[in-house]
Amino acid sequence: MKTPFKSIRTEITVVIVITGILIGVGVGLFIYRVTINKAVDSARSRIETAMAFVRASRSYVRKTLRPKIYELLSAGCTNQDFILEAQSSSFFTASIFGMVNREIPDMELRQVAINPLNPRDVPNETEMWVIAYLKSKNLKEYEGITLHRGKEYFIKAFAVIPRKGCLRCHGKVEDMPLAVRQIYKPKKDLNWPVGKVNGAVLVYVPFDKVMAQARIDGLTNGGLVGGVFILMSGIILVILNFRVFKPIDALRSRAERISKGEVEEPIPYQSENEIGRLARAIERMRVSLKKVMDMIG
Repeated sequence: MKTPFKSIRTEITVVIVITGILIGVGVGLFIYRVTINKAVDSARSRIETAMAFVRASRSYVRKTLRPKIYELLSAGCTNQDFILEAQSSSFFTASIFGMVNREIPDMELRQVAINPLNPRDVPNETEMWVIAYLKSKNLKEYEGITLHRGKEYFIKAFAVIPRKGCLRCHGKVEDMPLAVRQIYKPKKDLNWPVGKVNGAVLVYVPFDKVMAQARIDGLTNGGLVGGVFILMSGIILVILNFRVFKPIDALRSRAERISKGEVEEPIPYQSENEIGRLARAIERMRVSLKKVMDMIG
């Protein structure tokens, strides 16, 4: 098979350099992915902690606070009365989100829905995509890295699936509590679909610095490993040059001179390795040629 290289030295050098580059790129990508995965795990842990509190808060409103308020209302208040801060798990959660956002400014929590009661809960383009994805795949959770407000964020979304009880505030306008109508002034029926994904609770964790650091770590460490490999390979090439390539060049030169009739000068050989054995073989050829030439005269 023909080779584009006329020298083994050049061929080995090219192979080593290319291998070093590939190893450096591979190590860089590996470190990049490891850095990203570690950051994702850290963000996921923080999100799970925050959401555990949120879920507990919502559960408390549904199972404890709301029934107690209904009990108080039934004692003398009319059914039209509705204490939003106490009876609405969504309002309660939004308040919790606001507190969490103030306590942890590098984490943003949002709850959005299709056809929401609160105009602030209208989803943006990314959030609409997340809701559609959850709905189309029939999933309850989604996570990924995406752009938000021009920056990279790690987001985790939890599907909002309305229950029958949610329709009191998110169904027909005429069925909504008076307090809800006075606060939000809805102009049309919301009619959230019971049992189907209609929104999402999303947690945003800034990831632009993590991504930038991951890229720097990947390039730095990948370049370092690739550079060390090429440096070590260079040292090996220097040793090969003195121990293999130069002796072979010297033997090639002597063989060419012998082929031209210069058979008087003996070929020294000092080692027992392959180079030494090659030198002895050429020396035997020189001696045989010299004998033949001496016989011929």
